[in-house]
Amino acid sequence: MAPTARELLAEAAASGEELESVARGLLARLAELTGLSSTYLAETRLDEDEQRILFSFNSSDIFHIPENITLPWSEGVCRFVSEGGPNYTADAQKAYPRSSVARLLDIRTFVSYPVFTVEGRWFGTLCGASKDQVQIEDELLELMRECARLIGERIHSPNAPSADLYRGGR
Repeated sequence: MAPTARELLAEAAASGEELESVARGLLARLAELTGLSSTYLAETRLDEDEQRILFSFNSSDIFHIPENITLPWSEGVCRFVSEGGPNYTADAQKAYPRSSVARLLDIRTFVSYPVFTVEGRWFGTLCGASKDQVQIEDELLELMRECARLIGERIHSPNAPSADLYRGGR
């Protein structure tokens, strides 16, 4: 049985209370539990049409999402999830045909959940991706969604975009 999000958060928080320590711990455990090649936390800046990868965990040399890179939000896979696409797919090319980032990186499996700040404002996304087809159980998807919520509780960002800009499922 998979651990609960609170158990994962408590485990990650044991290394510190700040966002980076908690996020890094959660990303590593989520990658381990789901089998995804890369898990990452991204901040979205709609006004600049960019998504910046803050923290990532990569378990594969073949597929690697580096930290501190910026991708165009308008082309990113997360954008299409936020506009109502599925939060999880094992066929990203079919589920998000207009995402040039999905094509460019040859993403096959993709998971994304919104991250909202303590103030209820949309911050970005908690994501996972792989070039391989990875089947993820509903219980683990729910765990990842809950981890996105708990990460958001550690973020204080009054200038983040309003939550109503995110149209995807919560």
